[in-house]
Amino acid sequence: MLERREFIQALGAATLAGWAHPAEAGPLPVYPDLIHRALCPEAPPLPSDQLFRRSSETYWSELRRQFLFRRGFLYLNNGTVGSSPLPVVRAFLESVLREEQLENDDTEQYPLWGYGRWDAYRRPMAEFIGAELDELALVRNATEGLNYVANGLDLKPGDEVLTTDQEHPSGLEPWRLKAKRYGIEVKQVELPIPPTSKQQLLDFFEAQRTTRTRVLLVSHVTTTTGVVLPVRELCGWARQHGIFSLVDGAHAVGMFPVNVKEIDCDFYVSSPHKWLLAPLGCGLLYVRNDVLDRLWNTLATAEWDNREIRAARLQHFGSTNMSLLVGLKAAIDFWRAIGPKRIERRIRDLHAYLKGRIADFPGAELHSAPGEEFTGGILAVNFPRLDRMKLQQWLYEKHRIRIRGTSETRLRLSTHIYLNQADLDRFLAALEEYLQSQTA
Repeated sequence: MLERREFIQALGAATLAGWAHPAEAGPLPVYPDLIHRALCPEAPPLPSDQLFRRSSETYWSELRRQFLFRRGFLYLNNGTVGSSPLPVVRAFLESVLREEQLENDDTEQYPLWGYGRWDAYRRPMAEFIGAELDELALVRNATEGLNYVANGLDLKPGDEVLTTDQEHPSGLEPWRLKAKRYGIEVKQVELPIPPTSKQQLLDFFEAQRTTRTRVLLVSHVTTTTGVVLPVRELCGWARQHGIFSLVDGAHAVGMFPVNVKEIDCDFYVSSPHKWLLAPLGCGLLYVRNDVLDRLWNTLATAEWDNREIRAARLQHFGSTNMSLLVGLKAAIDFWRAIGPKRIERRIRDLHAYLKGRIADFPGAELHSAPGEEFTGGILAVNFPRLDRMKLQQWLYEKHRIRIRGTSETRLRLSTHIYLNQADLDRFLAALEEYLQSQTA
């Protein structure tokens, strides 16, 4: 890696080289040597399907070379943010270098996401989640999408929003703000830990429903315990009673295949920087076509009231870095090259292995359900006597392992494709070492 001064000198030399021949034909250079030396190495080829069929563990070991992790570092916190693979990082950086030259055959076109349709990036994302192009807006994260829905729906004082006690603050707080400002009511269903059946969960929601219930907000995968909620059944229940359905899918897209038409929700939001491993700063907001005209814009700039462009009016929020969208498309391409079903199976298998091992630890309380019906790639385990923050820091300082939790004593562990069983064994050995040190 170049030192800072060498990098600046290399950047200057490359820039001057580009300026020296402004009349040369062909595309503008993106200085690949500079990217290789200073910013991001070129990714090795993806391992082959033949290798997967011959030895799946060797396949996944080879795939780890697509990521920038240092040797010996373990990362189990995709619940917060993922690490983009090299093809995504390179696509993003190449776009940054290209767009900073500010040249385009279309003299009205600038590298500004936040104005315009950007269908070249909306279309792949819409197809990835089973939406129509006109139903998708590219926003900057799930938080923004959740706020757009909360702020954009007309509700009266006394109208109710029904949600759960396991929502992320970005899902819950926009409605609490609306309650304080406009007098709506927010009701939270206490979810069982872990749930035992879909019908059990439906019964909890039905018990809280009243004639004033207007909106259902549920997470596809909850942020606190990683439970996969039966969103298709819950959205069907909401539609039966004339209730808007909003699904917070921040953790779901990339963890397993998502089809919003099969879920049959009114709104779906996600942060692809988590499990899809897209760059930080790009998100999605799906609005079912039938309810698009019932959602007000939260931010207003040009074309905020142009209903002909459908959901695209919801992504007009001002100048933003469109190179993030290049990275988002590269992440989708990466996922498709490997295979979403193959990725889902790997995530689930690692989850099951970790859950089976950690369940035998003294004092462990599994907050994740058994089996796969309510689980995906997030394992929640509680140790009542544990100081989670001290453990979290100790693991990184002593073993270069990064985790996170969602309470003072609960760990939230993510099992993504750049891990293997040996990695999980190493984490478990470190956890056992720490726990024993606290009882000695």
